[in-house]
Amino acid sequence: MTSNIYSDALFKLAIKEDAIESIIEQFETFVTLAHDNPDWIILLDSPMVRNRTKRDMLQSLGVFDELFLNFLMLLVRHHHVHLYEDIYEQWNIKSRLHQKIAYVQLYSAKPLSKKRLEQLKEEIKDYLPGLEIEFNQHIDPTLIQGERIIYQGRSIERSLKKALDDMRANV
Repeated sequence: MTSNIYSDALFKLAIKEDAIESIIEQFETFVTLAHDNPDWIILLDSPMVRNRTKRDMLQSLGVFDELFLNFLMLLVRHHHVHLYEDIYEQWNIKSRLHQKIAYVQLYSAKPLSKKRLEQLKEEIKDYLPGLEIEFNQHIDPTLIQGERIIYQGRSIERSLKKALDDMRANV
């Protein structure tokens, strides 16, 4: 819930300032930095380090503009930096919809060919009218065969594992 409030605020500000593309790039940079340096998030959330020091640290990277830096400092002041992944997920949904892109999570037992990806896009395009479909692929060996497609919390599972589970439930 809190992450949705932050992502809404950032999205509305990005629209107002015509900075969607810029914020997308900066947020991706921040997420990459956070994944590469998990202790950094702990430091940014810590009440033991002064906010001015944290701001200086973020500014010294030289990759964030004033708008995104102020957003990060809002998270810092409220000790909510640890929510960045949830905020980023919500932000991605909002920004991609604004750009008319459906960011779809695709789980498969093995990597899919470009031809198969195009087939899947054709199969689901009627469910997402007017949106360009972009897959974020994940390998899930528990699927055995087939795919599971998730968009905004809704799931389409077309896997052998799902079929077997359904058969077991009906027996």
